Amino acid sequence: MTAFSRIIPASFLETYHIVALHKTGDLPLLRKKTHVFCLEEETENPTLTPGENSAGLLAHPRTRHFLDGISSPKYFFLYQDYPQLRSAAGANGWHLLANAPQLRQTVGKRLFFKEMAAELGLHQAPGDIYPVEAIHQKGYEKWCHLMGPDFVVQLPEIERGGGRGTFFVRSKNDYRQLQEKFAENRWRNTPLESVSVHRFLDGLPASVVVCVTRHGTLVSALQRQLQDLPYCSGFAEDGVFCGHSWGAFPWSEAARKSAFEQACRIGDFLGTLGYKGILGIDFVVQKKQGKVCPIEINPRLTGALPMLSLLHLQSGTIPLEAFHMLEFLEIPYRIDRDALNSRYAETVQGSHLLLFRPLGSENRGGELLNPGLYEYEPTNGGFRFLKETWEYQHIQNENQFILSDGPRLPADKGSHRRDSHSRLCRLLFSYPVMGMEGALSPQALLAAEWVREKTAKWDTP
Repeated sequence: MTAFSRIIPASFLETYHIVALHKTGDLPLLRKKTHVFCLEEETENPTLTPGENSAGLLAHPRTRHFLDGISSPKYFFLYQDYPQLRSAAGANGWHLLANAPQLRQTVGKRLFFKEMAAELGLHQAPGDIYPVEAIHQKGYEKWCHLMGPDFVVQLPEIERGGGRGTFFVRSKNDYRQLQEKFAENRWRNTPLESVSVHRFLDGLPASVVVCVTRHGTLVSALQRQLQDLPYCSGFAEDGVFCGHSWGAFPWSEAARKSAFEQACRIGDFLGTLGYKGILGIDFVVQKKQGKVCPIEINPRLTGALPMLSLLHLQSGTIPLEAFHMLEFLEIPYRIDRDALNSRYAETVQGSHLLLFRPLGSENRGGELLNPGLYEYEPTNGGFRFLKETWEYQHIQNENQFILSDGPRLPADKGSHRRDSHSRLCRLLFSYPVMGMEGALSPQALLAAEWVREKTAKWDTP
């Protein structure tokens, strides 16, 4: 949906183009690296299919006109594939570098994950999948007897990630509010058939990026996931994904080994089903119990990209996107899998924070922030712009950050969807913003609040 999220292949492909939906402030900067087509620049109010995905983007007449000007064959590096996109690819002779929709949808289901985890002997959070009516039929006390006083309710029919469809229940009042939300058995305009209810695991949210290849499974280092950060407000759900922090927490050797071994088991198993390329695995690391419990898999590109790959490139490590492409292009190659995994296991240093569009903000004629490098100025309690860049290595100290992946520019008022998860931009930091005690660094929080305050002056809901 934004050009920045697909920038990595421009580092190793000469004839690479990005097709994006949203008009963002960093487009002139990204175009110094590669060609970018932006649909919102071409039409004031683009109409996409429900969900705003790549199928709708590539079906638009303006996008098709642009694609007609590119010589064949055409290969598409996708977030994920969709049935209607697969049909369009067949009609136009496109090559989609993504797993088929049926396979993706199958392995992405919570019931599949539960059955796979049992078959592979993975650690699992106690719980099960129930008909949605169970929320209305069972009282809070009944669930407490089954799960304990704290439990998590997730909605399998909500397929978009980032915390959508996730609710933490810690009291009888939380449960009563949840019942009210599901009174009509709908959420986010989606009919609900089932609910996934599991015990809340007391631990640290973490994840890995996996790439399933013909030479075996490649696995990134265990990375700290950032959720429900202090600057987030107005969200109807819990577990809101806000970014990653790399290099802060000294994961125990046992935790790293457990996460790697379970990720390899999952990747190898999916490979037997025909899955190829990148996926994400979410974990909860229980430090006291010494357990690493996989929570779910995301069979697609993940929220760690492209930031993780920017840090890999900075350290001279091959980004996982390259192997994803090699697999789908079926180009012969040789690797030392163990050596590569040892390289990926090395801790990188850095972070990224997602900032969301402020709900209810008003257009008061403020100035749009430029993408690039900023530095804190103690004299005025704000930040000053230094230069245009989106590269981590240009950040010199903890008082600096990079504004990237945006900011999202105001477009036609009718084209914006009022979604609390609608993203404004991304902030990059050269250090781990989440400390061992689980607190966001003062510098990062100040940067996030400053950008949000400045943005609220011009953002149009």
